[in-house]
Formats: sequence, structure tokens, C-alpha cells
Amino acid sequence: MARDRTLPTDFWTWEAVIDCSMTARLLFLGLWNFADDHGVQPLRPRTIRMQVFPGDPIDEDAVRALIDELVARGLVRIFTVEGQEYLSVIAWEQIQRVSRRARHRYPADPAKPVPVEPAAPPSPPAAAPATNGVRVSSRWRKAIRYRLRNAWPDGPPADLERWMARWLVEGHNLERDVLPAIDAVCQAGTPLSGLQAVSDHLATHSLARSGKGDVAAERLSH
Repeated sequence: MARDRTLPTDFWTWEAVIDCSMTARLLFLGLWNFADDHGVQPLRPRTIRMQVFPGDPIDEDAVRALIDELVARGLVRIFTVEGQEYLSVIAWEQIQRVSRRARHRYPADPAKPVPVEPAAPPSPPAAAPATNGVRVSSRWRKAIRYRLRNAWPDGPPADLERWMARWLVEGHNLERDVLPAIDAVCQAGTPLSGLQAVSDHLATHSLARSGKGDVAAERLSH
């Protein structure tokens, strides 16, 4: 399928173009319309003649001679894939704007470097559940602070309230999930730098499903 292409304003003063015959210049422009989005098309003189010179007394041998002229001027390249010859416009990326979504309709020119796709940015960590408005009961505070007394002799971490609210929102039960998780992490013997380890343990061992019941219960018992 033919496509509209951009014609650079300085095309007519390119040294290689100036050195070409007038008919070769016209053929070069015609190839742009019928090449794929990477500047490649099959080298089929008969087809090219019908595409670019449908009303001119030019035979297939003349078209092939014009192609060879373009090759000699360094404007196109010929390569072969599985017995089929293809034409590749050498400076295609400088002549036309190649979109990142551009597809190869024909085999890629092996003489051109393979574009390197930019590395995908790392996926952001999963956002913590919103804890705005969640009130933690005194029962939770007392039980958890008591469990943490050995891990933090000087008192629990400053962000304990936030972690307790998060565990509530996630649906963890105090006796069934949270306290056993704290015991397991503290018994592991690894010095705690924060409560992320407890949260990680809950993520893999808790039987919580939705947490709505626990949150509602804690709010009522506050």
C-alpha cells in the first residue's frame, strides 16, 4: 500500500541526488511511497515499474538499471532474505520520521542497527491501604505494645499507630494474626529496624479476607 512521505527541502541539493540521472531521482522518490515504514520493499522491477512509471515507455531492464544507479550513489542498498531480493533506503531514518510503533512489513535490513528498546521503568511498589479515619482501640494498643516490649526496650517505634491502622484495614485479627506474627518475627532473632517484617509475615501467613469486620469492631470498641 502506498503511503504519503515527507520530502526534505534540501533533497534537491544532496550530492548523491545531484549525481543521479533525472529518471533515477524520480525513481528514488517513488520508492519512498511504496517502501514499508522502515524503508524496505521487495526488489521486483516489474512491480516497481507499474508503481512509479505506469504510463512511461520504460521496461523492467531499465528499471533495474536505475536501481543499480541508486545503489552506486549510496542511496539504496540491496539485500537478500530467503532467496528474495529487497531494497532498503539507506538514510531512511534521516529522511522520514519512524514511529516507535512502526511495523516491519518486509524483512529488516541486516546492515542497519537494531534499535534498542528503552528499558521499562520498574513497577512502583504496591500502595499501602489508606488508613485515614481508622481508629485503633486501646485493646490493640496495649496488647501490641506489650508484645513488642522486648524488641524495643525503650518503647515501640514512632510509627506504630500507622502500622496498627494498616493491619486493621487489611482485615487482620489481633489474636489470630497480629500477635502471632509479632511473636514469630521477634523469635527469629533478627534485630528489628521497623515493623515491615511483621507486615510481611502477615502478608504470607494471615487468614484475613476483607478486614471489614475487624475494622468495624475496633471502631466500636474504641
